[in-house]
Amino acid sequence: MARARLRVTLPDGVWASDVSRAHPEATLSVLSVMPTDDAAVALVSLQAENAPAVVRDIEAAESVTEVELQRAAEDVREVVLQVETTDPRLLGPLREARLPIEHPVIVADGEAQFTVAGARERLSALATALEAAAMEFEVAYVHDAIDAEDLLTDGQRDLLTAAVEAGYYDTPRETTLTKLAQQQGIAKSTASERLHRAEGKVIKRFAEDSLGLQAAGERLTRTSKP
Repeated sequence: MARARLRVTLPDGVWASDVSRAHPEATLSVLSVMPTDDAAVALVSLQAENAPAVVRDIEAAESVTEVELQRAAEDVREVVLQVETTDPRLLGPLREARLPIEHPVIVADGEAQFTVAGARERLSALATALEAAAMEFEVAYVHDAIDAEDLLTDGQRDLLTAAVEAGYYDTPRETTLTKLAQQQGIAKSTASERLHRAEGKVIKRFAEDSLGLQAAGERLTRTSKP
């Protein structure tokens, strides 16, 4: 199974596209979506300096049939809405490729960023479906899902586990690198290099999976323009 992070330019006429372009300072986080026969209902977190104005534009969008306020912060800069739309344009390519999407989907200034996971053939099918729908997109990265046993060597995994359990990453630290090296029966220089490599692998994977970032020299980008 592979995971891919995409940035899709939403077409004009899609409510999230039109509203986010009209309010480029706003961020829409689609927390979940429930497709219906001829529409879709989405749970959306909105963050904006003037959230009420953005909500009014959502309500006025042609493809939006209902907006229900679920929660609002005291400073009225963040609200959670339930939005029903008759034009869930992005769901079509995802449904055609039979790919599950990982929420939240982040929409800002007309672009949607999200992660999908599945077989590489399905990722290719999604690219084809997006092109057929005349949606421009970029692939920030594609990588195969790897578990901890494949990501780290045995020595790296053992040392990293010992470091966490001994409080090496606590503030203040409960142990030292010297003590960790002694416990593992290795030289301090070996422990330092091994731990640094393990930390680098874990941090890079977290950055890819959770932050949508890619290490320098490893980025795979694909741009499609109809």
